Amino acid sequence: MWQKAELSEDGAKNVEAIARQKAAEAYKIFGKPLIVEDTGVFFQGYSNFPGVMAKRIFEKIGYEGLLKMAAKKSNLAYFKTAICYTDGKKTKVFVGKLKGRISQRVWCKSKKVMPYERIFIPFNGKKPLCMMARSEKNEISHRALAAEKLALWLKAHQI
Repeated sequence: MWQKAELSEDGAKNVEAIARQKAAEAYKIFGKPLIVEDTGVFFQGYSNFPGVMAKRIFEKIGYEGLLKMAAKKSNLAYFKTAICYTDGKKTKVFVGKLKGRISQRVWCKSKKVMPYERIFIPFNGKKPLCMMARSEKNEISHRALAAEKLALWLKAHQI
């Protein structure tokens, strides 16, 4: 059963630490085995930017600021997701990464997608994420990679 809870997030931490923190907090609320996820996007020319603060940074500087930042140092970037499982005794984090680059322009302006999908082009693709079909994105996505690792671990541990 899917349940939602407002969980705190310390923006100074990495995605793995945030996922662990949110899992521990959620376990205190629900008292059942669960998974939580946290994602960030990282421009390789910078230290932890925009990182786990991706949404807040986008809201402050928009596409113009993001594209300037990427063009200034390096347009290489990656998405990173951490999925954390806990049952109150065992806690395990699974990470997935999607490497690519930041484009020089904004794509799919009228399409309803996450902001960074309009400027991120995966290395194993020639078009931005916003132009990919959901099934195509799921084949390469950072979330799918982390979820696959989780599924294999759950199966191996018969959970």
